[in-house]
Amino acid sequence: MRVLVVGIGNMLRSDDGVGISVIETLRKEKLKDTTEIREGISGVDILFAMIGYDRVIIVDAIQSGSEPGTIHRLYLEDLGHKKTLHAFSSHDVNFLAMLECGKDLFPGKIPEDIIIIAIEAEDVTTISEKCTPKVERAVPEVVHLIKGLL
Repeated sequence: MRVLVVGIGNMLRSDDGVGISVIETLRKEKLKDTTEIREGISGVDILFAMIGYDRVIIVDAIQSGSEPGTIHRLYLEDLGHKKTLHAFSSHDVNFLAMLECGKDLFPGKIPEDIIIIAIEAEDVTTISEKCTPKVERAVPEVVHLIKGLL
């Protein structure tokens, strides 16, 4: 099974960069040869990146009102008005709408198996290359979770 793991976020906005922090940690791990990890892509680029994979795991910050550092495992059907993925909402493309367009444009090439690992953010506005302590402590657990999904 070919798996793409994508970390999303802005490394200069504290917890918004947690998806990229996870990817940086994941790069140090021994992964299956059928796994590709990427960071710093968003919007339509995510759509093109996922073509040809069997599973896509997206790692991002979320602001849903939960305790900072809480790990949410979401599927496409979970995305709605109650939970807002930070990177998807702060860019100019609606992820679900883009995904539906991609499925129409590239029949059979966009995977059905898309998992979103979202880490509850505490601070996404402070200019800092470091996540807050509660969010940073979630990174090893997220890496372990992702390795179990590969």
